[in-house]
Amino acid sequence: MRLGIRTFNPIIWFLEAFGVLPTPLIVGFWGMESSRALIAACELGLFAALTDGPRTAPDLAHVLRLDETGTETLLNALTGFGYLKRRNAAYAMRHSTRRWFARNARIDLTRSFGLFRVLWTELDDLEERVRNGGSRDFHRPERDAEFWRRYEVGLAEAARLTAPAIVRAVRLDSTPRRLLDAGGGHGAFSAAFCTRYPGLAATVLDLEPATLIGRELVAERGLSDRIDFRAGSLTADDWGRSYDIVLLFNVLHLLSPADAAQAVRTAFDALAPGGTLAVLDSVHSESRGGIDIVGGGSELLFYAINSTRAYPEAQMLAWVGDAGFETIRVKHLLAMPEVLVTAKRPSA
Repeated sequence: MRLGIRTFNPIIWFLEAFGVLPTPLIVGFWGMESSRALIAACELGLFAALTDGPRTAPDLAHVLRLDETGTETLLNALTGFGYLKRRNAAYAMRHSTRRWFARNARIDLTRSFGLFRVLWTELDDLEERVRNGGSRDFHRPERDAEFWRRYEVGLAEAARLTAPAIVRAVRLDSTPRRLLDAGGGHGAFSAAFCTRYPGLAATVLDLEPATLIGRELVAERGLSDRIDFRAGSLTADDWGRSYDIVLLFNVLHLLSPADAAQAVRTAFDALAPGGTLAVLDSVHSESRGGIDIVGGGSELLFYAINSTRAYPEAQMLAWVGDAGFETIRVKHLLAMPEVLVTAKRPSA
């Protein structure tokens, strides 16, 4: 998969196919504008306001208390980028846009774009990060409540797209009763497991600001009686014992190699004999073969925001094996460019 040009002009298709167009220049500029226009539309409530039908720019500006000229230019941009259509001065969402951004959508991606607004700011000093390196903690204590809300809500909405498929892919020998979701602050994966296993109770261990948002999100899904939250550090606090499942979902890439290895060992100790570890994470391609847009983009993002990287699959498997796990299985997910590793703590 690569970024490309979306247009209804067949001449442009032809020129791009033969490498005549300066595609990097076009994608660099219009890709930037397209991303920022989507973020602004979500932040300003444009898609929600268009859910009930077409509206003109002056009407939207009045309802949303926006500048009329600014509203029209943003609507025109979204039309040009293929998200809206315009007829007789009225704008409406295209079918594909409505599926993800309508107010009553099954999964409304609008809330995910709050996270993208945070990441846009985080990437502002990318050149300095690459030039000088150094450490950075994306989850630093001074972050305000608005950051945590955008971050956790955005992650939760994205997780809901794939969580049911991931839960089905985790093979269990028996019906689980207790689950620990280490670092799963938004609770979306715990909720998916609880939905699949009606007798399951889950505990989410994460930093306190994350758990505050997670409790709200779980309450929205009516699962507060089955999912509890415990504030704490994955590297400094006790995880508890005798869980049937421990999840390390999108956690290892946030940790140093030493801390990542320790997290896997701590998960082993937290499991009951015969319990299951499930690790979900992006994978570093190492130095062999090609790398796609998702793998390369993830690598850069993790480094820019947290001074970390995705780890090679072989490294993660080594940590799991060294911790004492057995029956190690690897599944490369079709629904998302990540690897799912499951393993068992020996029964005796």
